[in-house]
Amino acid sequence: MYIKKFLLIVICSLITIGGCVVKKEESNYTKKEVIEKPNEVIEKPKVINEPGKWLINFEEAYQQSSLSNKPIMANFTGSDWCGWCKKLKKAVFDTDVFKNWANENVILLELDYPRRTPQDPTIKQQNQTLQQTFRQFVRGYPTVLLFRIERTYNDDGSTGRDNIKLLPSPQLVMQGQGRLGYMSSPDAFISKAEQIINAEVKE
Repeated sequence: MYIKKFLLIVICSLITIGGCVVKKEESNYTKKEVIEKPNEVIEKPKVINEPGKWLINFEEAYQQSSLSNKPIMANFTGSDWCGWCKKLKKAVFDTDVFKNWANENVILLELDYPRRTPQDPTIKQQNQTLQQTFRQFVRGYPTVLLFRIERTYNDDGSTGRDNIKLLPSPQLVMQGQGRLGYMSSPDAFISKAEQIINAEVKE
């Protein structure tokens, strides 16, 4: 009787241990898939169809721009301290007229530089890097730029370099013809944005 009971306990223990091992192997396998394929989710992204949605991730903006062949409209802003940024948001970006136009014509990217509002460390670092990238063209806030990204890849398939193509051209942006700032109405802002897009210099 005691022997049978002892064997039963041993068998149950082995089954329990075996179950834990399987779960651990499954867990490790799942993690391995995520590590080996970190871009699996963004390799086949869906086109966003949300009027007025501002992305904050540069990579996501690139993916959406690449999928839709729309230029990126980047808003360099100081959301919690820049008065003119707040006015531009209220006068233009929050209106249905702008939201519907943007949904059809551009990919919206917000590059925010707050002073008090907590910000995700990854996004903060990304924005600081982009601030350096565009330092010749962003002289104050708000500044809105339109551009495309031409990405090159290394032989192993990893990302090589992102070539940013400012619209209508870097030279014209330096001259002030490609920068947007505060405007009091969505119609005026859209009209200027369309002029920039239509004047894009094709290489």
